[in-house]
Amino acid sequence: MIDNFTIKLYSQELSEKYLKSTGNYTQSSWVWKGENDKGQETKYPLKKKVNNIELRVTEQNSVLSNSIHKYFNLNVFGEKHGNHNYNDFAYCSLLEGLEQLEQDFKGLNLNEGYLQSLEFGFNLLVEKEPKYYLNHNFLLFEHKAPVINKTTNAMNYRKFEHSNIAWKVYDKKTQYGLKNNLLRVEIVLGLRELKRLGIQTLNDLKNRENVLLLFSRFMESFKGFTIVDNRFNRKDLSLEFVSDLGNRLEPSYWKNKRGKSNLVRDKMKLKEMIKQNNLNTTELYFTELIKAKFSELFYNCSIVRQVA
Repeated sequence: MIDNFTIKLYSQELSEKYLKSTGNYTQSSWVWKGENDKGQETKYPLKKKVNNIELRVTEQNSVLSNSIHKYFNLNVFGEKHGNHNYNDFAYCSLLEGLEQLEQDFKGLNLNEGYLQSLEFGFNLLVEKEPKYYLNHNFLLFEHKAPVINKTTNAMNYRKFEHSNIAWKVYDKKTQYGLKNNLLRVEIVLGLRELKRLGIQTLNDLKNRENVLLLFSRFMESFKGFTIVDNRFNRKDLSLEFVSDLGNRLEPSYWKNKRGKSNLVRDKMKLKEMIKQNNLNTTELYFTELIKAKFSELFYNCSIVRQVA
């Protein structure tokens, strides 16, 4: 569920003192500041890395970031088998990972700061090749095209943005060379969205109610996708209907509609066309798949799940 996070710590000075007291850090060889009170140069940025989690201190701020999911896997499985995030990451594993993180950065209060961004999502075992869903089903979010649409031999990936959130949908099977059809769907929540939910520190992620809030926001926002079945596989649909639907699935169609009085009516029309012609089976499929995965990871989780 929880994956990448970025925390901005309130005190750059305390973070720098922490790093220098441990001695376990690196510093840049080219970005530098004048002599400190001991007559020594302080070169920025200063960095401490535990597994993949990095504390980065510059002249003005300090940030802790990266994937808590991958961090947990590295702790449990080691570098050879744990450098990934394609297995399940249950709520109780999150709690264990956060506890270990606090131990690895003992002496620095990681809750003396605020979350700038947070990823929340699921690795889903799907029936078809993940790239099929990317190419034919995940077409629009809030009637907008993806800002990134990457298709290579190494990665199939789409990113959508709207307001203070983003969505990532990508092919884990291709990314990691897996045998299983694994597709990841995740929401990226920005500072304002997290603040609105009342989730601002690592401690907040330990609260079960907050995880339920994250899932609720995930499902609410997920409705913004236009996930439509492949219309070309339906021989019972008229050519006129297929053409009309295809026009309405073009981002340019909605771009031209912005600011016009019939925009809401047109959006409702698209939903009706999809639903009345039973072209929403993929949307229903993913909705149920996500709900089942959340229940498994949140209510029936185990401390360590097997590597995929």
